[in-house]
Amino acid sequence: MAGPYSGLRVFDLSHVIAGPFCTRLLADLGAEVIRVEQPSGDLMRALPVPVGDPADHVSSAYAQYNCGKRSIGLDLKDPRGRELALALADRADVVVENFAPGALDRLGLGWEVLHTRDPRTILCSLSTFGTEGPYAHLSGFGLVAEAYSGLMSLTGSEGGPPMHFGTALADVNSAVHGLAAIGAALYRREHTGEGTHVDVSAFDSLFAMIDQQPAAGAFTDGEAVHGRYGNRHTTSVPSGVATCADGTHVAYGMAGDVFFARLVTAMDAPDLAERYGTVAARVSDPGPLYDRIEAWAATWPTADALVGHLVAHGLSAARVRGVRENLADPHLIARGTLSPVDVPGHGEVLLPTAPFRFSGAEVRPGAPPGAIAADTTAVLREVLDLDDDAVTALFDEGVVHGPIPGGTR
Repeated sequence: MAGPYSGLRVFDLSHVIAGPFCTRLLADLGAEVIRVEQPSGDLMRALPVPVGDPADHVSSAYAQYNCGKRSIGLDLKDPRGRELALALADRADVVVENFAPGALDRLGLGWEVLHTRDPRTILCSLSTFGTEGPYAHLSGFGLVAEAYSGLMSLTGSEGGPPMHFGTALADVNSAVHGLAAIGAALYRREHTGEGTHVDVSAFDSLFAMIDQQPAAGAFTDGEAVHGRYGNRHTTSVPSGVATCADGTHVAYGMAGDVFFARLVTAMDAPDLAERYGTVAARVSDPGPLYDRIEAWAATWPTADALVGHLVAHGLSAARVRGVRENLADPHLIARGTLSPVDVPGHGEVLLPTAPFRFSGAEVRPGAPPGAIAADTTAVLREVLDLDDDAVTALFDEGVVHGPIPGGTR
């Protein structure tokens, strides 16, 4: 069964996380992805944990973001390398890049050049601040986007310092926004025949996902914007994380009068209904309510026992789980969110896959990545229709790099 983007060709000029994750999702959805690597390889190849043949320089991080892609080695500083890149862009539906704004233009590969050569081309640019606006000239990465967006100001305990979210959220979030925007650009092209430049900023993307805070601030001149509140939500009261007797934790959410009434029954605490029977009452003075809930949770021996009790009363709650436990989760495996990938030199491993399910179409990871620029020869021959003499000359002159028949140059 083919993927929903089967037949789509993507030329990937990106590196590290945001761009590669966007194109990995496209690959999982069936697109053919051809990515460019420099002779030293992508930074993610050098990160822990090394997997497979050490000579291939593949890490667990690089494998995560680059399954299902072909890799070509091009010297983009050489005019002939840039011409090859333009030729590959001409043959692609979508080009994805996450250079610093302006870098692609300086290489002669920017939007105006691509659009002039093929008006149907879609270029997706991912960066910290976007290609225009007063911050466009600033350098940045994920933590910088978190700090600018306001998300970091909301993450952490009350009275404590701002905290990093705990994962590369800015990068993966902008990658997912890029994926969505590419779909919109393809739809637009289908109806107008025109390509477009999709400009995705990690700052924009994080700010847009802060939920209710921007709107609350906009309607109150900033007065209703709260700071860090740790594990005690200040508006969806009560919602938080409580600790059981054995030190395990339970996340719960009982906002709304119906669910709060069920919690009162579960706790056998009718006095709470009298004091906190309305949303307004709960939001106006949540501290004592949270104290009661947390003290009650501490009497339960384990998180699993408490979760079972709450669920039996029609409430939503979950034991806080770790990543290691989820690596073998039967639900994730059944849905294909964890899918097997056979990594040479390592064996089969379950890797996260695009978390979308389609009736009538398949979503799955492609082959694991190989050595740096492992597919240079195949791409030159199959995509650009170059003959053996032309390919050999490009290797000999240092315009391209990667494994070739008879050795590596």
